[in-house]
Amino acid sequence: MKLVALAFTLLLGASLCAQGPATMGASEIRAGMKGYGRTVFQGGKIERFDFEVLGVQKNAAPGRSRIMVRASGGPLAETGILAGMSGSPCYIDGKLIGALSTGIAFEKEAIGGITPIAEMLDQLRDIAETAPSRTPLILPKLEPPKVLKSALTGQMLDFRALMGDPDPQALSMSIAGSALGAEVQRLWAGLPVTFAAAPVMSGSREEASPLEPGGMVAVTLMQGDLDLAAAGTITYVSGKRILLFGHQLFNLGPVDLPLWSATVASTVASYQSSFKMAMPVAPIGALRLDRSSGVAGLLGAEARMVPLRIGLNLGGKRTLNFRFEIMDHPVVTPALAATAVAQTLEAHTRGLGFQSLSMQGNIKLAGHPAIQIENVIADLNSLRMAQYVGGILQAVSFNPFERPVFEGISLTIKAEERLDLTGIAGVRLLKARAKRGEVLPVLVTLQNIQGVRETATFNIQVPSSAAKGKAILMVGDGFSLMAADPDERMIEVASLNDMVRILNGALRNNHAYALLVQAQPGAGLRGSRIEGIPPTVASLVGGDGASSDNRLQRRIVGRAVLPLEREVRGLSQLEVEIE
Repeated sequence: MKLVALAFTLLLGASLCAQGPATMGASEIRAGMKGYGRTVFQGGKIERFDFEVLGVQKNAAPGRSRIMVRASGGPLAETGILAGMSGSPCYIDGKLIGALSTGIAFEKEAIGGITPIAEMLDQLRDIAETAPSRTPLILPKLEPPKVLKSALTGQMLDFRALMGDPDPQALSMSIAGSALGAEVQRLWAGLPVTFAAAPVMSGSREEASPLEPGGMVAVTLMQGDLDLAAAGTITYVSGKRILLFGHQLFNLGPVDLPLWSATVASTVASYQSSFKMAMPVAPIGALRLDRSSGVAGLLGAEARMVPLRIGLNLGGKRTLNFRFEIMDHPVVTPALAATAVAQTLEAHTRGLGFQSLSMQGNIKLAGHPAIQIENVIADLNSLRMAQYVGGILQAVSFNPFERPVFEGISLTIKAEERLDLTGIAGVRLLKARAKRGEVLPVLVTLQNIQGVRETATFNIQVPSSAAKGKAILMVGDGFSLMAADPDERMIEVASLNDMVRILNGALRNNHAYALLVQAQPGAGLRGSRIEGIPPTVASLVGGDGASSDNRLQRRIVGRAVLPLEREVRGLSQLEVEIE
C-alpha cells in the first residue's frame, strides 16, 4: 500500500538504523532507585514521567519478575497509571529496564509494574519476516465433533468451553473502539479482555507521535464500519522491528494485524481505571507476535484481514451495506464476526415489538466449496443470529485437518416487523404399522404465534432395507433434532472438505423434518450416509456409552422435509412398527 510506504518513509527516517539502547537487568535493580519513562499524554508529543522503584516482585509468574514503581509527572497525580501507557519504556541511569505494563484498579497513587526488558527480548526475538499464508492450526480442549455439533444447533461455544479457564494471573487486555452492548460483550466470555468506555476515533488530523520508544500506536482487531483496537506505547525499536505493550494482547503467538501510528486526544481520569483516548492516524506496519511479555511487529509490513460484508434489508424499504475487516485468527475471528453481526442488528433493527430476521450468505474458503449460510430468527434476540455465524466459523477454524484460509464472508439479513414463527403442535400417524417398501403418511399440526393452526403431510418412504421391528419417528425443526443427538462423538469426519459438506448439508431451523430411525447393534452410520441424507443426520445416533462396536445405535432409514421459510420450533417422537 502506498499509504504504508509513505508513512514508513516519512516517520521512520534514519531512526530505523539505530541500535537498541543499553539495558539493565532486574537483578541489578534495588528499591529506592529513581528513573524516568517516556509516553504520550496529549497529541503526538512524547513526554517524560518520573518513577521510584518500590521493589522487584520475583516470580510474579513462573520465571517472570515485575518491577514495582511509584510514578509521577504529567497528569499521573490525578489519573494514576493510564491504560495506554502499557509499553512506556523506563530507564535508570540511561539504561532501559523494561516497559510499564500494569496498574492497579481504583488506585489512589500512580503505582504500577514494569516488565523487565530481558523478558520482552527473550519472548519476542523471533519475529517472522513474512506472515503465515494461513491462520494457525489450533485445536480446542473439546473434541472437534462437539464444536461441530454446537454449530449445527445454531450455537457458539464460549472461550472457556473451547480453551479452558484463563490463567488467573493473566492481565485483561483493554479493547477500545465502537461501544459494545452488554449482550455482545458476552460473546467474549472466558477471554481476558475488557472493553473501554471511550471509542478509538479515526480520521484524526492530529500529528502522529514519532515511531520511537515512548510513541503511541494502535493495533487493529476490526476496522471499517466498526472499530476495535488496542492502543499502547512503543518500548523498543531496532531496525524495522518494534516491541510494544510489555504484556500480551491475547497471548496467541503468531498473529497478523495492522499496526497504526496514533495520537492522544485526551486522558480520561476514572476512579476505576484511567485511560488515554487514542486516535489511529496512519498504517505503519503489521503486528506479528503476541506473547505474555509483550507484542512485536515489523514496520513497513502489511497485514492480512478477513473481509466481512453485511447487507441489511429493512423490511424491503431500504438496504444498508456495511463493510468490515476482521482479524484472521481461529480463536478471535468467530467472536469478531459475531460481534459485527450483533452490533449491526442492534443499531438498526427493533428492540421492542414483533421482529423476524432471515439471513442468507456464504463463507468463502480457499480450495474448498463455499459454506452456505441460511437461518431465520423470530424474536428480538439479535445475539442468536450472531452466534449462528460465529458457531459455523468456530467449526471451520477448529477443524483438526488443515489451516483454513478465509477469503471472505458475505451476509444478507432481512428484518421484518412481524413474527415468522411456527410451532409443532402435534404429530399423528394414520396407522401405527408400516410395511417395508411402502409410503408412511405423517400428519403434522403447525401453530403460529397467533394460535392459528394448519395441517401438513409428510410422506416417508420406508425402505426395503429397513429391519423388522420398532422404529422411532422424530418430527421437528433442524436445530431441535440436532440438539436431541445423545452422542456427538459419532460424528466422524476425515477432512476439512467433510466439515464443509456437513455444514452445507445441515438441518435448518426454517424447515420441518420427519426422520424414521431404528436401533441396531453396530449399525451406526460411522461417517457413511444413506443416499440423499445430509451427513449431519449421521449424528442422530445413540449408545449405551460402551466402547464396543456392538453397542446399539440409531440408524436413519427414512426422511422427509417440509420447507416453511419461517422459524420452526418443537420436537415430537412416535413409535412405529415395521413389518
